[in-house]
Amino acid sequence: MNRPIKLRMQEGESVFGTWCMLPSSFVIDVITRTGVDFVVIDMEHGTMSFETAEEMVRAAQLQNCQPIIRVGDDQENTILHALETGCMAVMVPHVSSVESAEKIVEAARYAPLGKRGLSPYTRCHGYTHDNLAESLQRHADDTLVGILVEGKQGIDNLSEIAKVDGIDLIYLGMYDISQSVGLPGQLEHPDVMNQLDNCLQIILESGKLAGTFSRDIEACRTFKDMGFTFVAYLADSYALTSFYNDAVAEYQK
Repeated sequence: MNRPIKLRMQEGESVFGTWCMLPSSFVIDVITRTGVDFVVIDMEHGTMSFETAEEMVRAAQLQNCQPIIRVGDDQENTILHALETGCMAVMVPHVSSVESAEKIVEAARYAPLGKRGLSPYTRCHGYTHDNLAESLQRHADDTLVGILVEGKQGIDNLSEIAKVDGIDLIYLGMYDISQSVGLPGQLEHPDVMNQLDNCLQIILESGKLAGTFSRDIEACRTFKDMGFTFVAYLADSYALTSFYNDAVAEYQK
């Protein structure tokens, strides 16, 4: 694989990728051949099992693309299973408090920073206890722990959440930002963009990496220029829908 995106972002590089809702390693193989830096395998809204998710992780890694699993909850066992697929990157949704962020770090990090359970006989350690110390150090250095700060409570508590040690990436959901200022769905509204920038400055001042999403490629470029180092664009399900909607409309003219 290429260098982990965590290290690339820490050096100031911006990475670009997409969300994957479709439970298919075949789809991942198609997408990752385009040169995207990462794919977020969405186990919250998607229908994939952990077995399927691990196949999707393998497919991404074969194309030197960083797979990230977005889990459906912040439970210790859920986060453990996600990381043991070998993806070395997880995003946890619905974070609105310091306590929630600290719980995630405990589940995602090995001791001494966390309390993640250890078995060397899974994919993340190459199925062996040989060279385990080196593998544990690699996980400590390279594993990306991301959280999605969501809802008005999460936005209000962002300054304190951003101080939690062990969190690498704070992802701001544009739809949640829009709701927090009373403009749900109006992602391009100036008040929404101002709130987004305020949140971004809090994250950057904390030394954390900042991520967000856009449905518009020009906005993706804007976010990169603002200082976001993790920019996600659309989702595989929408890409298919949009392409064939346009094709049908063109055919029926």
